[in-house]
Amino acid sequence: MRMIVRLLLVLLTVCTLASCAPRGVIAVAEPAPDSRLHDIWVASFRATVEPEAGQTLPPRPKAMTFERQRIAVPPTHQTGQIEWPKGLPEPAKNFVTADTAYYESIGAFSNAVRAADLTATGNTFLFVHGYNYTHGEAVYQMAQIAHDFEIPSPPVLFSWPSAARAAGYLYDRDSVLIARDQLEDLIVALTRSPDRKLIIMGHSMGTFLLMETLRQIEISGSVDIPAKVESLILVSPDIDGELFYTQAARLSKLPDPSLIIAAKQDKVLRLSAFLTGRTNRLGSETDRGAVGDLPITVVDASNLGTNGTNHSIALTSPTAITILKNLRRQSNDISKTVPSLVHLSELR
Repeated sequence: MRMIVRLLLVLLTVCTLASCAPRGVIAVAEPAPDSRLHDIWVASFRATVEPEAGQTLPPRPKAMTFERQRIAVPPTHQTGQIEWPKGLPEPAKNFVTADTAYYESIGAFSNAVRAADLTATGNTFLFVHGYNYTHGEAVYQMAQIAHDFEIPSPPVLFSWPSAARAAGYLYDRDSVLIARDQLEDLIVALTRSPDRKLIIMGHSMGTFLLMETLRQIEISGSVDIPAKVESLILVSPDIDGELFYTQAARLSKLPDPSLIIAAKQDKVLRLSAFLTGRTNRLGSETDRGAVGDLPITVVDASNLGTNGTNHSIALTSPTAITILKNLRRQSNDISKTVPSLVHLSELR
């Protein structure tokens, strides 16, 4: 009984930290004249039916769907924020979706992404969102990242079947394991052309999905990871340190560079550690202890948080975004720009 009460208290705390309020949905509207438009390419593996009788959460889908959403970022946008509508959308103040295109197959989708690349790098930016995200939140987070970090490559989102509930942690962990094959299929499709490479970013529990998929790819041999993954960025990874070491060590060679962005005061990871009977998660380790001898740069974003859970500092803190963006501009190979451990607060 004491254990049940303890778990309920933890879940209530998570719900409070996650601000249990009406959740973000995609708002369709004509963009304001001074809005900045971003094409966000979305491979969705989200539930499309209601929960079955006796169930509170829906079954996961059988296949992915593919679309391109044109997102308008308002001229009043503040770095690190997603300006959600409070009622009817106001395009001059809110993120809105201008239009959407749909693709019948993963091949048609990957061809469209490749055709949209106007850079000379041949890179595609792939983002895997974290725990407790609605589909709309994941799409608009991708748009915010593309806008604030000024990403030149086509941004692709893998939207996996999160319960989008604070109390859905275990459902989301199971969803991650279910979604590995779909993420592998997407990575294979996006790198099929000889000139295509990926820059991959995962956030929170999305890093667990990403590392499990990369390990699976290594075993299957479906993609040459060192040749096809230009860089790997793990933001606030919700992974056990020992588990991460076994995942990463299974790869013949990690992408170069590989980065972990961590923060000691991450409240979501503190609760995740509590639920798993540990003291820390990888995203709250800032001393390289969990990565050992692996060729990974650990970026300490502690003390740059603004408020709330501090679980997305690298994506939402204007200071962290400015520093990370400047590091990217200084060199195409960030591993030559920063040492194996860097404290962002010292670079302000």
